[in-house]
Amino acid sequence: MGIRTPGVNWLVRIARKYRLCADTIQAELNISDPLVKYGFRSYGQGTKLGNGVEVIGVASRILLGQNVSIGDGVRLVCSDQTAEIIIGDGTVIQSRAILETGPGGRIELGKMNSVNPYCVLYGHGGLTTGDYVRIAAHTVIIPASHVFEDPDRPIARQGLTKQGIRIGRDVWIACGCRILDGVEIGDGSVIAAGAVVNRNVVPFAVVGGVPAKVIKMRRGK
Repeated sequence: MGIRTPGVNWLVRIARKYRLCADTIQAELNISDPLVKYGFRSYGQGTKLGNGVEVIGVASRILLGQNVSIGDGVRLVCSDQTAEIIIGDGTVIQSRAILETGPGGRIELGKMNSVNPYCVLYGHGGLTTGDYVRIAAHTVIIPASHVFEDPDRPIARQGLTKQGIRIGRDVWIACGCRILDGVEIGDGSVIAAGAVVNRNVVPFAVVGGVPAKVIKMRRGK
């Protein structure tokens, strides 16, 4: 008695069935990965998201480097296709921090930065940081300012100025600071707790106060 061999059509049906099962399983695995679910433009190996992270706006305009850590309850807001958020390799964004940029704005954080809990970083006029920048808790950095020249017109209708903020390499910004629009902070500088920075800071200066003034220099006179 001869042995019947499965027909070609039957084999094709089995192959298709298992292929569909494999595709379904892979899709479910991908959806369960928050990095895939949010739809970031790119993310590097070792990057992790905490619980309750909010991504608002256009996630495809957000780029995360390698070994980036986004803490619990962090909010990333990229308003539209003209905005952009870039977070460099090894940077840590701790719990409840907010990174938000409006139309045409950009936030670009260098490598090995740390942004501590409850910081608010805006990118409306452009915010860039060098590598190894430390930003302590409850600091607000805002590269924009309201126009208020006309006392007879609501401030909300007078628009914004947006000059941008640039922060150099190896800068420490202590807790509760306010960095205002148009400021450039030089490499190696230290901003004392509670300072309001409304003018440029030269490299390796230690500044503090409201408004911030040079207290001493870390290098040179």
